Amino acid sequence: MKTIFQRLANLKRSQAARLAALWLIILTSHFAGASAASAAPQPRTVGRSFVYTITNLNGDNTIALYERDAQSGQLSFRTTFPTGGRGSGTLIDSQSPLVVNDNGTVLYAVNAASNTISALAIADDGALTVIGTYNSRGVMPSSLALRGDLLYVANKGDAANAPNYAGFRVNADGSLARIKRLTPLNLGDNPTQILFNREGTMVIGLRFGGRLIDYYTVVRASGKLRPRGQLTSPTGPFAGAFNPLNDTQLIVSDARLPGAVSYAINGQGQMQQIHAVSNAPDRAACWIAVHPNGLYVWVSNTGTNTLSLYTINADGTLNLVGNHSTQAFGRAPFEIVLDKSGQFLYQLNVRAGNQSIHVLRVTGNSANAGLEDVATVNLPDGATPAGLVVVE
Repeated sequence: MKTIFQRLANLKRSQAARLAALWLIILTSHFAGASAASAAPQPRTVGRSFVYTITNLNGDNTIALYERDAQSGQLSFRTTFPTGGRGSGTLIDSQSPLVVNDNGTVLYAVNAASNTISALAIADDGALTVIGTYNSRGVMPSSLALRGDLLYVANKGDAANAPNYAGFRVNADGSLARIKRLTPLNLGDNPTQILFNREGTMVIGLRFGGRLIDYYTVVRASGKLRPRGQLTSPTGPFAGAFNPLNDTQLIVSDARLPGAVSYAINGQGQMQQIHAVSNAPDRAACWIAVHPNGLYVWVSNTGTNTLSLYTINADGTLNLVGNHSTQAFGRAPFEIVLDKSGQFLYQLNVRAGNQSIHVLRVTGNSANAGLEDVATVNLPDGATPAGLVVVE
């Protein structure tokens, strides 16, 4: 029997390829808001691969480093590195609190308790060095969006401080310089993700509490966000991902549906719903990852410890293929992420007592949501982990 991959092999794959570029060594300058400075990050030597997660300890925050075997997908814990900020010791219910630049040379991480963002240079051996920590310009930073020389953060706020979106210019050395204008939100909106489209021309904000999806045009020269519209129809938009092959298609996990919803973006930058597919009786469809071939999307069902696989049709409609239980390997799955080749999926399990990163192989079959369990590694003691990135 042909696999899903074989049946869809005639569909057009991405022709875009990342160009390797050498970085110039430059002198660094001190920027307002930075607590430390560093030389410009050097290009990493190709060949080693790593996985990182924020431990979000109650106190001094750290990032855990795991070395990745690219052939088997398995992880080996190495050590932790300080971020220069403070963790909250409570779960961060948002996608992308940890992001990496395209060159794989700088990580950006939120420090929820100190309301800061850390920039950290990545060495060839995976070691991290703090470039600087920067005021997030809000309370409880939770989600980051990075494209080129622009970074935006969603600050959740609290009972007294409204959430917002704040922007930063990324300097050549990885440090951040704030963009003056803030985008205010409403108390209780609980923004759970901010993300760029592939081209970096649009920013999407998902407000789980407000049941809203915001969309903005990016003014590259100034870094400011220009509001284009707002969708008020979603029931529980939690996280989103653009189709890597089609920048006009946005797939959103909806925790209250529960399931996945696809949206189309037209040439004028306006959005409308294409299709909604429930995966009930699974619950809390929250975190999301799209395969690099643009044909498959997985949703992490936090309430039932499962992963759901959907296929993405050319017109943006979705088909639910099936589910895969990961309950035996950890509880309360949060972030999920694929490696660049789409051969392995990594799942962050956050329930106290059995926090772990679970490794799964992508099989290309319809059985078990196209996944096969490989291995599980534990997280450092005391962690309330957040975010997951693969650096290759």
